[in-house]
Order: sequence, then C-alpha cells, then structure tokens
Amino acid sequence: MGRVSTVQDGNVYAAVGALLAGRGAITLQTIVGETGVSIGSLYHRYGSREGLLAKTWLDAVKSFQATFLSALEGGGEAGARAALATPHFCREERERAIILSCCRQSEFLSDATPEDLREEIGAVNEAAGAALRRYARRTGYSLEACRLGLIAFPLGAVRLYLPDRPLPKTIDDYVVRAFWSAVRGNGSPTL
Repeated sequence: MGRVSTVQDGNVYAAVGALLAGRGAITLQTIVGETGVSIGSLYHRYGSREGLLAKTWLDAVKSFQATFLSALEGGGEAGARAALATPHFCREERERAIILSCCRQSEFLSDATPEDLREEIGAVNEAAGAALRRYARRTGYSLEACRLGLIAFPLGAVRLYLPDRPLPKTIDDYVVRAFWSAVRGNGSPTL
C-alpha cells in the first residue's frame, strides 16, 4: 500500500491563484515557498508546472460551473439566479473565485499543458457553452445578450473588488439589473 499524500490540493490551488493575481506569474519554487510542499511532491502530484496550472483552473471552473449551470437549467428566474452565481461564488469560494476573476484561462494553459487536461477543460467549457445556448433558445434572448448579462457584467462587477477587497452584498442588485437590461434590451444598443 502506498503512502497517503500530504499535499492539500486546495491550499496549493489557492497559492497559485493568489500568486498569479498578485504577481502575474508563478514558478514551482514560489509555490514551494508559499505552501511548504516540497518540489518533489509537487512534481509527483501534478506532473509539471503546466499540469499544476491546468488542474488549478479546472478545479475552480468546475466548482463555479456546478452552481452556475444548476441555476441556469432551473425554471422561473433562472437567468437572474445564474447571474448571481458569480457574486455568490466569490463570497462562498473566495480562493477559487480569485482564480477565475483575476486571471484568464490562457494563463493556466499552454502548448506544454498535458493533452488529457486540455481535453477535460475543453469538455467543461463546451458543456457550459451548450447550456448557455440552450438557455438563449429556451428564453428567446439573443446569445450575445445572454453572454453579457450572465457572464460579462457579473464578472466585471466582481473584478472591481477581487482579489483585494471583500465583495459587498450591494453588488447583487446591480448584477441582476444588468442581467435584465441586457436580455430585455432596455437601453440603446448604440451610443
């Protein structure tokens, strides 16, 4: 029987997110310094720096999408609940939210990312895209309006605060108003 790993993925992923948000780059040595996990343990657990980055992104995006997609597939006010998934996630899963709100997927993926992880991330993204398209068809809202109201506006709102400040509850009302404005077309599309 092998040894039980002492590497806590959540702690390592949080360090990756904090370092990328604060410094814009990481090395395995900086992760060692932040977490106390040996470089050998990091290589054993994640395979490479690229594997660690991809797994960090995948962990955060899967966690967020579980909440977002569940809300989006629901009835009634599904769109408003899905738009609120972003600020709620930022409060409940702050460390994961920092990864998604302060960084871009391209910072976690490169040509050196293991193919199996690239494929898994692609599948997760495709599932989210398909759900968004289904929601747009089901409601009759344009796909562009859905992307703005469900993704761009909530993300823009939380980026005003993360990673440095807590997200105030007052943001929720603005996110819902922005969602409805986008999908209902309240306002002039041209300036």
